[in-house]
Amino acid sequence: MAAPQPRLLSPLAGGLATTALLCLAAPVSFDVGPVPVTLQSLIVCLAGALAGTAGVAGVLAWLGLAALGLPVLAGMNGGYLAMGGYSAGFLIALPLAARLAMRWQPGWGWRQTLLLMLAAHALLLVLGGLGVALRGGDIAALAVLLPGAGVKSVVATIVLRLWSRRAQP
Repeated sequence: MAAPQPRLLSPLAGGLATTALLCLAAPVSFDVGPVPVTLQSLIVCLAGALAGTAGVAGVLAWLGLAALGLPVLAGMNGGYLAMGGYSAGFLIALPLAARLAMRWQPGWGWRQTLLLMLAAHALLLVLGGLGVALRGGDIAALAVLLPGAGVKSVVATIVLRLWSRRAQP
């Protein structure tokens, strides 16, 4: 098994950039069902791939800010009540998805990269759906999230492929 490649962002820059981008994305949400469509999953997947453990730490720091009540969640929400609703499963899954995305390696082909990004989004949808189901919500309503997860996986793949080409000598 090959040794993991060093991450493309320094730990400090990766963690801070992850937290900042997640906070900046808070106003961008589209209410289409029990949970909104957001940019957070795209940011989380890219953070894990590009910043590694620091990206995961950045996701956890962002969740900490939300727990403190800062309006950094989708729709400018924050606090325990906002974190405990239908979005709870998704919020729990975000650092796990970032951790899964850490498997990405510079130089991977588009197919392998896309499959990993789809897997990270699938993890979010499964754990998010479980959270909705445990709260008595309609998980069938989450089907509206599938196209967005696919599009965000493709966008993440394009960004990672471009970043990988830029980073190679």
